[in-house]
Amino acid sequence: MYQRWWMPRIPLPAWVMAVAAIVTVPGCQPAASSPTASTTKPPPPVSFKPPTEAELTTIVLTPEAEERLGIRLAAIERKPMPRTTVYGGEVVIPPGRLVSVSSPFTGTLSVPPGSGFPTPGSPVTEGQPIFVLVPILSPEARATMAPMLIEAEGQIKQGKESLNIAKVNLNRAENLVRDKLGGTAALVDAKAQFDLAQATLKAAEDRRAILAKVASDAETGTMHTQKINAPAHGTLQNLHARPGQKVAAGAILFDIASLDPVWIKVPVYVGDLERIATDKAAEVGGLAGTPGAATRPATPVTAPPSGDPLAATVNLFYEAVNKENTLRPGQRVGVTLPLQGEDESLVIPLAALLRDIHGNTWVYENNGPHSYARRRVSVDRVVNSLAALTSGPKPGAQVVTDGAAELFGTEFGVGK
Repeated sequence: MYQRWWMPRIPLPAWVMAVAAIVTVPGCQPAASSPTASTTKPPPPVSFKPPTEAELTTIVLTPEAEERLGIRLAAIERKPMPRTTVYGGEVVIPPGRLVSVSSPFTGTLSVPPGSGFPTPGSPVTEGQPIFVLVPILSPEARATMAPMLIEAEGQIKQGKESLNIAKVNLNRAENLVRDKLGGTAALVDAKAQFDLAQATLKAAEDRRAILAKVASDAETGTMHTQKINAPAHGTLQNLHARPGQKVAAGAILFDIASLDPVWIKVPVYVGDLERIATDKAAEVGGLAGTPGAATRPATPVTAPPSGDPLAATVNLFYEAVNKENTLRPGQRVGVTLPLQGEDESLVIPLAALLRDIHGNTWVYENNGPHSYARRRVSVDRVVNSLAALTSGPKPGAQVVTDGAAELFGTEFGVGK
């Protein structure tokens, strides 16, 4: 409201003026006794130092934890290591390990009673019935029964001679190995030939027994069915006939393959043949196996020379144990072949090598008291219990062997 010129001025009370003076004076001029504002900041409640990248892969243990994990160390060395190279190979059935069973006379095939009909690839045992043969004796078949019996007798005599020769070769190979004058590869070959001779003789004796029984039935006028059994343990490789089919005398019915051991055929470029130590054992693994992956040993064997002139390759053959039947004919595998000579390499025990889910390889290096740092390494090859590195810690560095897996689990929170 504006004051008009004709309105009279009304004076304010004295106590109002006093209160206004008390309120406004301290705000305009500070008192001389008030302290000045401090310029220093108070310390933070927590002190934090970000770890470096190298510290992220370092584990520091207490002495009690080291003892509980069983930590053991080994030094990285630079020393000569045998050289190796990797080739692709193929699993093949060894010669003489495939036995064919034929029909002893003309007849009709049927399924054995009380057992299912086996399919190709099924394991069979010695004496297991595969077919039942019902004879069909025509006048012509009756006339040929006597010559077939004579032929069966000749096969038995030949089988016995082969078995005797195989037994002599087996005894000789065993003596050479015992006297340390021969290798185990020749002994394995001799044992395989002996087993084959036994199976062949057994098949010939079974055929003669069946023929003799059929000839006896033909004379009495009563016909009995005959079981066709597996002559040896192995795998039913092929079936050349089916139940209900009529077969002639001598027709092949099925094949039994013995797949323990198996041979590995390795085509090698002729230019590399002189670098390969063909007299030393190889290692068989996966086709895309990495160094350090599980392998099985394979010994060199003597086989007929063969090769491929178009690919400029020659074939090397090795024999591998296959008790679990994981190697199958035609399967492609990776074969690590030893080379002539040695070269200097960084070497660590295979027990120190760790592999993560991405396939990267690591070791734990002891970089201080109770301190272990995870280091990346590159593996060139694995020979027995040693791994040769192309890159890694320097020679003399101490790496963890026993307890490396426990450290790996401790670092990622799954260890004990």
